Formats: sequence, C-alpha cells, structure tokens
Amino acid sequence: MLMQLLPDTPFHFSEMLKRPLSRPSGVALVNAETNSYTTVLRLLGKLIPVTVWGVGSIDNTVLQAEYPDDLSEAENKQVVRQLRHIFAMDSDLAGFYSTLSHDKRWEGLLKRFRGLRPIQDSNLFESMVRIVIGQQLNVKFAATLVERLVKLNDEAVNWHDEVIPVFPGPETVASWSYDELRQQSFSQRKAEYVIDFARLVVDGKVDLDDLWSMESEQVFAKMLAIRGVGRWTVECFLLFGMGREDLIPAGDIGIQNALQKLYSLSYRPKEVEVREFAEEWSPYRSYATYYLWQSLL
Repeated sequence: MLMQLLPDTPFHFSEMLKRPLSRPSGVALVNAETNSYTTVLRLLGKLIPVTVWGVGSIDNTVLQAEYPDDLSEAENKQVVRQLRHIFAMDSDLAGFYSTLSHDKRWEGLLKRFRGLRPIQDSNLFESMVRIVIGQQLNVKFAATLVERLVKLNDEAVNWHDEVIPVFPGPETVASWSYDELRQQSFSQRKAEYVIDFARLVVDGKVDLDDLWSMESEQVFAKMLAIRGVGRWTVECFLLFGMGREDLIPAGDIGIQNALQKLYSLSYRPKEVEVREFAEEWSPYRSYATYYLWQSLL
C-alpha cells in the first residue's frame, strides 16, 4: 500500500531525521540518502512495518508512506492516524513562530530549523520505558540500554529484505526477571522500574489509553504515583509520547546548556530560571524545548 500524506507546512523532514540519525532508537531504520524512516507500528494486535519518506520543498511537503496492502479499513485508518501523530503533521508551528517572533535571541534558531517538528514515540508504553531508561544517564548509554532491551525481544518483522527490530510490548517486558535486565547493564533499580511498570500495565493498574482524555495536570498526578517516575520523566512523556505542546523539562541539563548558549549567559541556568524564561514561550514550550535540543546535535 502506498499512501500520500499531506502535513501542515512548513515541514522539514530531513531536519527531523537528524536526531534519530545521531541518536538511534534501536527500532527505526533511518536513511539520509533516501530521506526515509522505517519502523514497525504495534496496532490492533498487529505488527505493521511502514516506511515514510519526504518529497517536495519545506513549504510544499508530501510524505509517502508504504506499508503492507493486506490491512483492513480500520487498520488503514489507524496507520494514518499514528503516522500523523509520530511526525507531528498537525502541529501549529505558525503559532509557535509568531509567539517568539518578538525575541531576537530566537531569530537565528527559528530560521535555521524552520519546519522542524519532533518525531514522537509510536505508543505510550514504549515512550515511558524509553524515558525511564534515559533518566540520569547520558544519551549514548541510554541508547545502548534501549538497544539491548530491544534485542531481548524475539519479535521482528521482515520488510523489503530487511529485518526491522520491534520494541517489546508490556506483556513481554512484564515476563522478564530483573536479572535479565541486570545482565544487560541495567542497574537494579532501573530494571525494577521498567519491569514493574510493564506489570502495572499488564495488570490493568495503569491504563495508558485513558491518558489521552486527561489534561496534562491529571497525567502528572497519575504517572507520578508510579515508582521511578519523576517530574522530568512525565514532562518528556507528555512531550514525546502524547505530543502535548506546552511542556518544558526544565531540569534537563541539555536544555540548560542550550539556553545558556542561546541567551549568551555566563552561567548555566538552574531549573527554576529555565521555567521563568519559558513563561514567554507558552503555549508552545514543547516546540521551544525541541528546538533547543536540536541545537545541541
């Protein structure tokens, strides 16, 4: 099946691919030469491989999506819906740019990354596990742990003569022992956080689907009750998992470093100062966050 998707513009697909190219996810194949992104969607009990590539200019982008042609109408609709979410096709960049247009400090960054949108996680379970793994770790080692976790999963999909890794579902992760992750260089606590979270999902004590209907404050209250989940974790989850537009993980050192450079500060701002600066970016703090991260690549 070949599907054409029209995102809101501007839409800079090749710029969007730079982050997964520099920081591999373990489950996506990114090709800069073909300007393509291949992954596997876990939808309606199926594993569906999909390749997306961008054509056209930043102001006239078309995304081509290829996936198996034996899907039902309901499955097709879910694939399209999921792809629009993953690539933030409906994000309000015009509003973001307008909000920051008065601030000359942002002028260069907005021009450099015009059309940049986040690539969001394909499902909420994967998103939370990735973020929990990344807590208090450098990006490179966190990516290594995610890759090792993915390799423990015996699911994989053959697609165009390539084997596409699949992020494990909650049932799989819940079945593992802590020691299995310890053998992959997970700390004892991190192994417990990941596996215990999966077991909460499997047991129905955490219903991730319910989160979509909640306000961000309600999601905070729900997720902060889970062992191993803190404020930074939920902020990143809302940003990368749920696509909420007005979050700032102000405790993130990368954000602090990027802001220090952008604002020509003589010191790295603390979390409280970042939040104060970010008040001017509302209601688009998530986009500002992502542009700051992109400036670090």
